[in-house]
Amino acid sequence: MDPIFLKRFRSPPPRVLRTGWLAWILPAVLGLPARGAPDLVPKVPFFEMRAQEPKPPAATTVKSRPDVVIHEGSYPGWPWIAKGKDGTLYCVFREGTEHDFSATGRALICRSRDAGKSWSKAEVIVDHLGVDDRNVAVAVLPGGDLLVVFNTYTAARESLAMSVRSSDGGRTWSRPAPIGERNTRTRAAPVSLSGGAVLLPYYVAPGTGALAARSTDQGQTWTTARVPDAEGFVGDEWDALEIPQDRVIGILRNNHPGSDGYFWKTESRDGGKTWSVPRKTNVQSRRATSPAQICRQGKTPTIIHADRRMVSVSAVKSADPDFLRWDIEHALSCYRYEPDEKPILDGSYPASVEIGPRERLIVDYEIRPESKRIAGYFVQFPSDW
Repeated sequence: MDPIFLKRFRSPPPRVLRTGWLAWILPAVLGLPARGAPDLVPKVPFFEMRAQEPKPPAATTVKSRPDVVIHEGSYPGWPWIAKGKDGTLYCVFREGTEHDFSATGRALICRSRDAGKSWSKAEVIVDHLGVDDRNVAVAVLPGGDLLVVFNTYTAARESLAMSVRSSDGGRTWSRPAPIGERNTRTRAAPVSLSGGAVLLPYYVAPGTGALAARSTDQGQTWTTARVPDAEGFVGDEWDALEIPQDRVIGILRNNHPGSDGYFWKTESRDGGKTWSVPRKTNVQSRRATSPAQICRQGKTPTIIHADRRMVSVSAVKSADPDFLRWDIEHALSCYRYEPDEKPILDGSYPASVEIGPRERLIVDYEIRPESKRIAGYFVQFPSDW
C-alpha cells in the first residue's frame, strides 16, 4: 500500500520581540546571536509529521519511451533475453490474448544481429493446442545451444515446467520435455555454472514454494531441490547468479500473504544442491510485486527490478558480501512507462543483457489500451557502477 501522509500543521508566525537597536547591533558586533531578532528562515515545527516514503532513484533524465519495439501483438508478456557468442541477441516471450489463461498462448522468439537496434519477426518455439505456453526464458549454453524453458498452463489452471533446445540458432527445436514435478512454473533462464552443471530457478504453482533444478548433462535431465521457506516468507519466482568462490546467490519474490514487497535472498555453496533459509533484503517492489533479475553489470552484482510495478524500473548494486544490503540510495532509474508516472494496465517483468561496458538492454512487456508490446530500453550505467 502506498504511504499515507498524515495531517500537516502550520507553525505560528515567528514572534518578533520589541527591543531597542542595541539589542540588535551589539550582539552582531560581538559575534553573538541577537535576542528578539526575527527568524529569516521559518523553522519546521517538530510536530509536523509525515510518513516517510523511500526516496526515488536519482537520475538526470529518465526515459519514458522505449528505444525499440521488439514485438507488437495481442497480449505479449514476460520476456527474457540472452546473447550468443557471435553477439546475436535472442528475446523470447509469450503471446496470447490476456494475462490469465489464453488457449492460443504460445512461446515466440525474435533475434537481433545489430546489438538490439532492430529485430526479426517473431517465430514460434512451441505452441500446444488449447494450452497456454508461457513464462518463457532463454539461455545460451557454453556449447552454443539455445536452452529455452517455459511452462504449460491449462484451462484447469494446471502447470508443468518444460524445456526445449536448439542447436541451429532457433531455426529448429527439440521435442519439449518436462523438467520436474507437475504444477511447476518458470520465470528466469537456466544458469551455466563454472563446475559444468546447469541450474534452473523455478517454483510451485498452483501451490507455493521455490525450487532449484540442476542438470549435469546440459539440460537433458534434471534433479530438483527445494528452497526452504521462512517465517514471513514463501518462495515464488526467482533468479540466480553465480559469484566467485562457488557461491550462487538467489533473489526471490515473496508469495507470503503478508508480503511487504521486499525481495529475499538465498544462497547455495554446493552448486545448487542445497539452499540456505532465505533472508530479507532492503530492496522493495512497491505497489504490486513482480520478480527481479540478478545479473552482473561489468563485475558488479546488480538487481534489475520494478521499484513501482507498472510505473517504473530501477537498478541497484551491492558491495555487501551477504547481498542483503543494496545501495538503494544511489539506485539508477532505468525508465518509466509514462512521463507523468501513471501506472499502465500491465507490465513490469524486466530482464536484461549487457550490451557494452556501461550499457544494458532491458526488455519488458507493456500493456496499454492502445498498445500491447515487448519493448526494449538501452540503459547507460555510471562509470563507477
